[in-house]
Parts: sequence; C-alpha cells; structure tokens
Amino acid sequence: MSPLSAGPLLLDSGTTRALERARAADHVVLTGPAGCGKTTVLRTFENAVAVDDGHLLGEDDVDRLLREVAAGARLVVAHRPWPDNRALTRLVAALPGSVVRLQLRPLSREHVRSLAAHALDTEVSEAFAHRLHDRTGGTPRFVLDELSPDPLAAFARHFDELSVAANDLLLALALGAPFDVDLLTTALDLRATSESVEALRSAGLLQLDGTPLPVAADAVTALAPAEQRADLLRKLALLQAGRAQPVSGYAEQLLALGVADPGLLGVFSAAGHEVINDDPALAARLFTATGTGASADVARARALSGDLDGAVEAVNLDHADELLVAATVLTMRGQVGRGGELLRRSDNGLALGFAVTGLLGAGRVEEARAVRLGPQPDGSLTDTLGQRLAAVVLDTVTGPPMAAVAAAVATAGVNQAGSRASVQPDSPTALAALICVHAGELTVAKSLLTKAVQGDDGRGLHADRHRLLLATVELLCGDVEEAQRFLPLETVREPREALFAAALELGAARRTGDLHALRAAWEPAQQALVVHPVDLYTLLPLTEIAVAAARIGQFHRVEAHLTEAWTLLGDLGNPPLWSVLPRWHAFHAALLLGDHAAAEEHTAALEDAAEALPFARALAAGARCWSRAGRGEVDHVRVEAVAQELRAHGLRADAARLAGHAAMHTTDRKAMTQLLDIARQFHGASGGQGNAEVLSDREQEVAALVRDGLTYREVGDALFISAKTVEHHVTRIRNKLGAKNRRELERALEDVDLSVAR
Repeated sequence: MSPLSAGPLLLDSGTTRALERARAADHVVLTGPAGCGKTTVLRTFENAVAVDDGHLLGEDDVDRLLREVAAGARLVVAHRPWPDNRALTRLVAALPGSVVRLQLRPLSREHVRSLAAHALDTEVSEAFAHRLHDRTGGTPRFVLDELSPDPLAAFARHFDELSVAANDLLLALALGAPFDVDLLTTALDLRATSESVEALRSAGLLQLDGTPLPVAADAVTALAPAEQRADLLRKLALLQAGRAQPVSGYAEQLLALGVADPGLLGVFSAAGHEVINDDPALAARLFTATGTGASADVARARALSGDLDGAVEAVNLDHADELLVAATVLTMRGQVGRGGELLRRSDNGLALGFAVTGLLGAGRVEEARAVRLGPQPDGSLTDTLGQRLAAVVLDTVTGPPMAAVAAAVATAGVNQAGSRASVQPDSPTALAALICVHAGELTVAKSLLTKAVQGDDGRGLHADRHRLLLATVELLCGDVEEAQRFLPLETVREPREALFAAALELGAARRTGDLHALRAAWEPAQQALVVHPVDLYTLLPLTEIAVAAARIGQFHRVEAHLTEAWTLLGDLGNPPLWSVLPRWHAFHAALLLGDHAAAEEHTAALEDAAEALPFARALAAGARCWSRAGRGEVDHVRVEAVAQELRAHGLRADAARLAGHAAMHTTDRKAMTQLLDIARQFHGASGGQGNAEVLSDREQEVAALVRDGLTYREVGDALFISAKTVEHHVTRIRNKLGAKNRRELERALEDVDLSVAR
C-alpha cells in the first residue's frame, strides 16, 4: 500500500447512518465537492453500476444507463454540486424504486488526525492535525496532497480542470481581494463571476465565506508568475484606493515583488497610514517607496519602529512633525535641553508644550516660562495637550506641588489613546507618573503606568519607558520580584531608557542584599550614567545608582554627577517636588559612606521642603529618626509613626528598614520587639529577606555560618573573632528574630535572605 493511499473510510455518525440506509435502497446518488471521498465511498457498493463524475454525463450516457436500469441494474452515481447538468437531472428523476441521496461532508479534526496517521504510518499530534485540518478544510484528498513529498506539485493538478477565469478569481482572492463581485468582475474583466465562484466551490477550493482554502491560496500564489501577480495586485490596489478601501495588503505584496510604479504612490502612502500603528517598520518602507525621500511620514514611521538614526536622516526640519521627531531623538539620547531648543521653532501646540518640558528639564526655567507665555496655537486636541503639558511641568517647579500632581494626572488621560502612534519626546502618562513618583504618590503612578503598559501591548515608542517606570515604582514600593517581572528583557536601548534599566538592576540587587549581583551590575550602570547628561527627569535613576555606588565603594565615580544634579535643582529654585526623593536617596548614600555632615545637609533640605509637600515631611522625619537611631536615640513611638507615614506614601520597604534600623540600635527590649514586629508587618510579601535587613553586615555573616551548622568556635575562626564575640552576636540575632533558643534560631534563619553575607 502506498504511504499516501486513500486510507480508511472516515465518516461522521450522521453520514454513516445515511450510508446504511443507502445500502438498502434501489439506487444511490452521492454528492460532494472534489476530493471529499465520493470515489472511495462509491467503491464500497458491490453488484451495482458505479458512475463517477456524474456532473459530466451527456444525454447519450444517460440513455445507456437508463437501459441498464430497465434491465434490472442497480445504479450508484457520484457527482459534484456544480455545474448543473440537465442530463444528470433527467437520469435521477427517471430512476425507479427508492433513491437515497447522500451528501458527503468534510472530515472532522479527529478524522483528519486518523487519516494523517494512516498515511504517514505513525502517530501525529493533536496540534499537527488541527493545523492540517485548518489548511485543508478537512477534504481527504487535500489532506493527502499536503502530506505528500511535494505538496505543491500534488495540489497543482486540482487547478488543471479549472477555467482561466476561475483560476484568475482564485488568485485574486488568494492575494487578499475581498469577496466583492463588482470589484472582482472589474479587476478580472469577467462576464460571469458567479460561474467561476461555483466552479471553485465545486472543486472544494473556496470556502462558504468566499475565502480560498489556505492550501489552495498558497498553491495558486506560488504557481502564478510574478508578473501576473504584480499586474493583478496593481489593479486591485488602484480599484480599492479609488473606493477608499484598505490597500495595505496589496501594497506590502507589491513591495515584496519590487514593483516601482509612479502610479502607485498614492496607494503606498495610504497603506503606510493604515499600518503605522501596528507595524511602523512596514509603514516606513511604504512611505519610502513613494519616492519622496525626506518626509514627515518617513521620519515618524522610522522613529516609531525604533530606527532613530533612520528617522533623523529623513528629517529636514521644515515641518512640525519633523521637529518633534528630531527633538524626540535628542531627548531619548540625553539631550533634553537641545530638544527643547529645537521645538521652540515650531508653531505646533504639542511641540511647544514639549519645548517647555525640555527646557525645564535642563534647568532653564526662564526660557521655559517665555515659551509658555508666548504665542500659542489654539484649536486642535494636540494643541490643548501641549498647553496643558507646559502648564503642568512649570507648576511642578513654580507652583503648589500637589496641585501640579493633580493636573499631571488629568493631563495623562488627554489623547492617550493616540499616543502610541505619536512621536513625542515623552508620553503624557510617563511624565505624569514620574511627577507622581517624585511627589510620593506611588499608588497613583502605578495605576497610570499599569493602564499604559496594558494599552501599549508591547508596541509604541514609549512602551519600554512605561514598563521601566512601572518597574521603578514596584522597586520603590519594595516589591523586588514584581519590579523584575516588569523590567523588560535585555534589549538595545537609547541612553534615557538604558539609564533607568541600569538603575533598576542595581536597585534590585541592593535590596536583595546580593553583593555579587550588585558589583556585576555596576559597570553597565556607570557607563549608562556617563552617556546620559544630568537632567530633571533622570534624577531618580542617578540617585539610585549613587546609593549603590556608596554600597560598593564606587561613590567617587558619581560625585560629579550629583554635584550637577544639585546645581540643576538650584537653578530651578530647589522645587520640593523634584528635590525630595533624590535627597532621600543621597541621605542613604551618605549614611553608607559615614558622611554625617552630608547626611545632615540632605536632611535639612528635606525639612526645608516639608511645608510645601507632605511627602517631604515624611522623608524629613524618616531621615531625622534614622540619624538619631544611629546615635542610639530611639523614640520607638515616633519611629513607628514615621514608618507608618512612609508606608502610606508607598515606601513599604523603607518603612520596614527604618523600623529595623531603630530596633537594632535600641536598648529597650520591649521597644525592640515592637519595632521588629512593625518591620516584619511592613515587609509583607517581601518574605524573609526583610528580617535580614535588621541585622548588621557582621550579624548576617555570623547568622549565615550558624545556619550552616558551625559551632561558635568555628564561626570565630572563620571570621577571626573570639567565640565569646560570636556568642554575643548570636544573642542579638536571636533577640531581633524573636528566637528563644538555638533550634528556633536555625528555623528562623531558614526564611532569611543572607546573600549579602556571602
């Protein structure tokens, strides 16, 4: 038996019952499109006159068959549903006795799987069978053709019996033409399109909805000469463009065929606008094919696709959209001030709004204010968005901080639906979220960014930025695992996003106490910092990197950047909203360095901002409690209240660390227990790693060795300290972890992340 023989008779239950009735009838008529198994079923009738392809019978054939029937013969006729055949109709009407008509249906998915297993003489997966069914529609002959060594050659014979008109119609549909009789008749110059449609359905090549069977579409496209495809695509594209219908499917295929036709410029341009949201790289190719060279459309599409170098090449700066493209590239590459300068030339409201944003980010507040107060276009939604952006960012520096936060959140919703397809230096959502983070409104920032990430669906110029900012929020909240989940996979990034990603890597390693990972992430972070000049919107990653640098003895490599940051904030008048979170990070860097004078300077700056911003008040109180606890001055009631306030702003991990830090330095056993309980409570989902943060580095080293089962003397030998000192450390560790004895201590240490001790 051939490996691709017809195989077993595979029928659904309804057809099987009908076939049993047919076997008892005087005569049988089998109907179905080509390849559905009529011939196979026909062969199962014994002692009967079997007639295949009954739709091709002539009058003489019918007369002969009727004579045989009159002589007592049993007749079984198989035919396709088209073409209508008067001779066949006369034959069936003249048959004496009982006549059963049997309609054959396509195979089910399970039957396709059985047929494929029989043909290949091996089991096939359910997924493979489902794909095979989808491609062939369950037609047995097509299934066997698809499984043959040369599927294209095997399938090609099904086109041989089709007319030229039917072949052309199938090709047009395979190339993406809609099932529109008027369009197809015009494009193909047909007189009787309906006949070609029926011919294709009868051949099993056309589905009920008018789309070709996938296997047929692939085959007819592959077999048609390129010139024929190009000519047909051109006709379809021009006809559809004239009817204001989508043309991108045709235009993409014309590009692939290398068709360069001045008459198609309008088609390529329309197609580019159709696909720019979902496939900006294709849009860029389509716009380029129009032959206009440097254009706003080409620049915008290239920028949205991530090809910023190509976008800049296409810009000639005589159009507002092109100015936005150039400024966007400059901003993403760390030149926020230069981007703002460029946009001052625009007469577009959105561009002017981002001019204010850029100039302010570089510390040039008076220039930003001058743009904001200058002539403003009015009327469009983007003009309104630009004006609101300008007002919001200026208010974050010169106005009441919390009012600016509320305005920023409101602005984030303006035109957000269209921002994915826009080329802008930043998205309104990213700016609003960054403002919320600096104001201590982490919950609001998280809500804004979560919605943006879901809306981006991984696409858009600022999709990576949204995810990085969301990861930053999770990190500040203390949820390292969630931050790492939202941290996008390693990819080639522009300097702004690269700086945020590097800071996230360092921040996650620092918070988990993974000193090895911290050191490994340092050099990439330092390189990202060098590449990106200091600006207002990257103070957060800069100061996060500074804390990590202090932790591993590399602070001298970020000092110049921090000096620039304080100078920038000074030029802006030290606005509380932008100053306090960087000062909070710098305070912790100073503590790690043992620089108490710098720590006091940052605390004083926080206290100066406390009246204007609730978040500043919480951070100032936290810094003051931290410093006093380090000197042994622990007011546990005050510490608890401040920790609660930090937690209310979303800084759950910082609240826990403050409570743990105070617990480590108090001599009041009851206060220590209460503060440790608070620390554990605030860490919540962070698990055991929070307990490690209330231990000093030396205590973590001792705890790690004790957990490994070493005796006090062995621990002392390993750390070059006495066994008595080890015992003293273990006592403090037990007190901090609430363990009454060595066994409880070992159990408690199982849930503690002591990776810093390694």
